[in-house]
Amino acid sequence: MKHYNLIVTALIFSELFLFSCQQKNTVENKEYSGVKIANPIIYEVLVTNPNPEDDWKTECLANTNIKELAKDIIKAVRNGDLATFDYYDNHQLSKPELEKIIAESDLINHIGKIQFEEEWFWDSKKLSLKKRVKKMMFGYEIYDALGEVRGYKASFVVNLDADKK
Repeated sequence: MKHYNLIVTALIFSELFLFSCQQKNTVENKEYSGVKIANPIIYEVLVTNPNPEDDWKTECLANTNIKELAKDIIKAVRNGDLATFDYYDNHQLSKPELEKIIAESDLINHIGKIQFEEEWFWDSKKLSLKKRVKKMMFGYEIYDALGEVRGYKASFVVNLDADKK
């Protein structure tokens, strides 16, 4: 019986030791610190109001300037500073494929949603949540016969984590 108790005690201490040695997904650097709680999280954000009668969405989006972001991203992809990828099969887009998407969608003027892929870092000491955008994709508006927004179509994905020139 003593032998049995000794083995059980040893197992309990072993488990406690192993449990205490587990590493949390903790990051410490100047930009991001804390526990990585999302790696990745992917979600989309409505950035233009498709219904002008929806006062709440109008108010929520009143201080949003997506065109500035879109112009910078499009300039960077045209210059080759950011690579673009197909949303559906992830192949790298050629310059003609990219230009076709930008032209056919009138992208800068019709962005309605942005999809983000991010990492989230929770710092429990500072009670702070930091987000790092890894990838993003513009969704442009598609209209019905009456000129109302019917939905959104994916444009291209840019990887903001990739090595840049």
